[in-house]
Amino acid sequence: MASAIIVLLTASVSFAQPKEPVRPTGKTVYRDSDGNIISNNEFVDIRMANFHYPDATVIKTLDDGTVEFRLQKIPQEGMTAPEFKVSVIDRPNATLSSLRGKVVVLNFWFIGCPVCRALKPQLNEFKARFDGNDDVVFLAMAPDRENDVRQYLKTEPFDYIQATDANPALAMFKFGGYPKNVVISKTGEIVYWRSTIKAWDKFESVIRSELAR
Repeated sequence: MASAIIVLLTASVSFAQPKEPVRPTGKTVYRDSDGNIISNNEFVDIRMANFHYPDATVIKTLDDGTVEFRLQKIPQEGMTAPEFKVSVIDRPNATLSSLRGKVVVLNFWFIGCPVCRALKPQLNEFKARFDGNDDVVFLAMAPDRENDVRQYLKTEPFDYIQATDANPALAMFKFGGYPKNVVISKTGEIVYWRSTIKAWDKFESVIRSELAR
């Protein structure tokens, strides 16, 4: 009788099947602070936007082996731009209030900045995409003296409107390191804040989106 009971108990036991091992996908996903998927170039641009800040990127490995990078928010974006005033070469002085109603694209640079110099030809090409559109203003600010900038531009053309002796205006933006590339909306809000640029498509889409508002 005892042996029969043992047989019945044994028959009722089931064994879990071993799970298939997780196979890494080898994928890498980049997300902005809102969780939107972004390109690798845009990931680099955001991560370098404030290169003097401690990096707060969150890195996770998902169940399928995908590595996900989640970036911190760029704090300047969404802020109201400061009410600056600058002296402009061969033009009247410019203020932010005088440009209200236009999309303002800023570049901060100085004569001795090698990264600024390397980026300049691409900025010239980029600006040319908007030639003839009076609703967008490309304005470069340099702390250097007007005469020095004039001499520099003879051999290193820079097609933005040029503001010189701009230290007071630059100090209002409270940034660290050159260059900086900034887009200000028609209503005076900072909507794009970067240092160097790899994702030119993102730069352009921000400007065109603001122009359409």
